[in-house]
Amino acid sequence: MAEKHLPEGVRETSRKLIEQVQERAAALGGRHEARPEPPAGEPAPQDEPLDRSDPIVVVVFGYPGDAATDRVAAVFTAEGIAFRRMNLHDQPQAARQIAGVTGVMAPPYVYVRGRFWGGEGEIDGLRALGELHTVVAGDLDGLSDEARRIGKLREEFDDALTAENIILRLRRGHILTLDDLDCWFEPGPEGQGRLFYEGAPRAADELEQVAAEIAARNAGGDLRAVWRFEPAVSI
Repeated sequence: MAEKHLPEGVRETSRKLIEQVQERAAALGGRHEARPEPPAGEPAPQDEPLDRSDPIVVVVFGYPGDAATDRVAAVFTAEGIAFRRMNLHDQPQAARQIAGVTGVMAPPYVYVRGRFWGGEGEIDGLRALGELHTVVAGDLDGLSDEARRIGKLREEFDDALTAENIILRLRRGHILTLDDLDCWFEPGPEGQGRLFYEGAPRAADELEQVAAEIAARNAGGDLRAVWRFEPAVSI
């Protein structure tokens, strides 16, 4: 009936809506199985409410019989970590979407607490470091630098132009562009180094003074400042 009487645009919109609903249902715990009809005279069973306290935070997307997916599942089983395995054969659109977002063309795709952590190599690496349970627990602040590299975690920084934050970020190697001129700090041995400010080098021990000056200029509203992780190139 729909194919015969509804315009193609309406049918296409409906198909997309159905796919979105199916993806959402999968994310909330997979498809529901059809229930048999109750015997005559007995009340129909009621749907159980969605358990939002579900302790499973690990989802492994893959294909049945895929060796790499089986090995990742075996790792979580051996570590006593509950996980949910999703069959991408049943979700071809999800397979395309995950591959497009992650840039990884082959499963398994392992998500922990909604964040993509990689495939077999990454999970093996976290297990070898002894930090797989830390990732599952969501304690990202407690991870080692190597584990953060595996998960492609980036440290977050405050963009505030306070003297304290300016000193912190310049010492971390970040660059502060002030009215098209880059300000940065190059540390040296035994406290020596060079500070570049307003197009000229300054002594390393002037860092606190310069940071206070930048903060004051910003508070006065006569400064255009942008934090960068790489130098800005002006032509």
